Amino acid sequence: MNKDKRAELLKDEYIMLQHFYEDMDSKGLNIKNWAITVALATIGAGFLYKNSVLFLIAFGASIVFWFLEGHWRGLSHFFSTRIQEIEKIIREEKHGEAIPLQTYANWSKEYSAKGDQTIKYMQKVNVAIPHVFIALLSLVLFILGLYGVL
Repeated sequence: MNKDKRAELLKDEYIMLQHFYEDMDSKGLNIKNWAITVALATIGAGFLYKNSVLFLIAFGASIVFWFLEGHWRGLSHFFSTRIQEIEKIIREEKHGEAIPLQTYANWSKEYSAKGDQTIKYMQKVNVAIPHVFIALLSLVLFILGLYGVL
């Protein structure tokens, strides 16, 4: 394969990976939207029906949504490593030597080296918000409901 063809395929792979990465970011925002919607509905129902178990359900749902977002963000990590690799190839002007269309091979290699990234990404502030706040609020409301304060 000639250098121009390699460069063209690398460019195409880069654009494809950027679309994947942006799509995964969009999924993360969608998960946040659902988490907030479910929390508001469940907490509101807890107040409306004076049922503290609903606050516990909101707590559990927030943990599930937090984990789900961490998982999606963790998956995006593996695409970002290939994006960084292609950017380095272009920056160092080695696109004629590089092997294009190695997304899966790079993804597998990175996953074997680093493993699942869910917990790591759950610890990031931009992922934890709003899930941690919802979980804490729900837990506090549940406890207050148990003691009859609400």
